[in-house]
Amino acid sequence: MSSLAVSPPERLRTPLMVPQRHMFGPGPSNVPPRILRAGANPVIGHMHPEILEIMADIQGGIQYLFQTRNPVTLVLSGTGHTAMECAIFNAVEAGDSVLVAVNGVWGERAADIAERIGARVNTIVGSLGGFFTNAEIEEALIKHRPVLFFLAHGESSTGVLHPLDGIGQLCHKYDCLFLVDSVASIGGAPVYMDEQGSHATCFESHAGG
Repeated sequence: MSSLAVSPPERLRTPLMVPQRHMFGPGPSNVPPRILRAGANPVIGHMHPEILEIMADIQGGIQYLFQTRNPVTLVLSGTGHTAMECAIFNAVEAGDSVLVAVNGVWGERAADIAERIGARVNTIVGSLGGFFTNAEIEEALIKHRPVLFFLAHGESSTGVLHPLDGIGQLCHKYDCLFLVDSVASIGGAPVYMDEQGSHATCFESHAGG
């Protein structure tokens, strides 16, 4: 039998020390003590009945957070980008017309994802730090007739909180899905998913990274 060619690294012999930092950005953020305590609970299997109760609790909490009664409320184990990609991939096919509001990096990223699928991507481009009027959005919906319209509610790259009122109704009017990215805004600004007519909303829990 061959001997080990690579020795255990010395750095792994020292216990990991994570410093306490106060983080005030959109994420990662400090984890509340009760969440840390919950993370120390025993691990159970995904088929145990208690897991179904936990999943139901999470679903109910998210429905409250987004103010929606939609039963198709899902949790993805991943980043906000994961949720954005999942939502676009499951709503758009190659050749579909997609409209993306671009006033920062997250609109650019959504447009890139849709282009990789093979969608016909159209954009309305605003100044950094600005937002779009409902009249501008309606004009673009009429022109491009998309199957999906993407908008970043909290555009963290520029610090803009985009108004949502009335946009969902415009998307209903022109038979278009309304996808909202609320990664940087949820919990800090209200989202009324049913009332505002959003068809899908993605957000990321930044606690812990």
